[in-house]
Amino acid sequence: MARRNNADRLKPPKPDTTTPATNTTDDLFSFVSPTEFVALPSEGRFYPPTHPLHNVDTVEIRHMTAQEEDILTSEALLKKGVAINRMIDSVLVDKSIRVNDLLLGDKNAILIAARISGFGPLYEVDTTCPACKESATTVFNLEEMKPTVLPKKPKGITLLDNGHFATTLPKSQVTVTLRLLTTGDEERLMKNTEMKKKVKKIPSGLTDLLKTIIVSANDHTDRATLEKFVEMMPLPDVSYLRKRYEQVKPDMDVKFDFECPACDHVGKVVMPMTANFFWPDR
Repeated sequence: MARRNNADRLKPPKPDTTTPATNTTDDLFSFVSPTEFVALPSEGRFYPPTHPLHNVDTVEIRHMTAQEEDILTSEALLKKGVAINRMIDSVLVDKSIRVNDLLLGDKNAILIAARISGFGPLYEVDTTCPACKESATTVFNLEEMKPTVLPKKPKGITLLDNGHFATTLPKSQVTVTLRLLTTGDEERLMKNTEMKKKVKKIPSGLTDLLKTIIVSANDHTDRATLEKFVEMMPLPDVSYLRKRYEQVKPDMDVKFDFECPACDHVGKVVMPMTANFFWPDR
């Protein structure tokens, strides 16, 4: 028996299959940052066929980490006004998707989901009562926010396969094709407005918006022609176009129930988006 035991001791030790290794690199990163799928308000219906989100109703994002915290607190990025966009680019799993090409409503959905993963669903901010104008601290539950729902066949609008939509203007009877604004479009419009303010020019935000979203008018697609058409568009057509655009535009519903502690007013308020949204401890 003694010889048999000695022989056993001289054999190479058998690997332990019941106890996991504790000193491997894989074990260190076994908690890898989780991901989640965010429902897109657009349901992918307003992206061109060449876009990675064309007809895709969700997008996968990583939960925020210290890397995103560094981006959000970077003084250089904050000064340039690009910290939020850089953070969104960072959490998107599919790197072929760029924030500047996202529709605004889809960007907002990703923004809210990222905030929940990083700082939790409760967002505390001062809210102004629409009745008495007093300010009160309100806690919003971001998990209660839902996308606005666009009817499959909205009245007065034809949805096209390329992500655009068409409608006929009531006054001029011109049929126009439009597209939705992207994040990049919004930034260009804002910079244009700021530039005009600096040189003391008359603001032209509405005209610039229409020039950006109109793709064609009675099949004319030349940019110079379309811009001239926008400048000559009858006011009833302008009003109609703004309403149709708001009707189609997918986004997150940012209205919440509100009860004012000062005057007992009860109603809906739009959730304010302040610096506290991503910097709650500042």
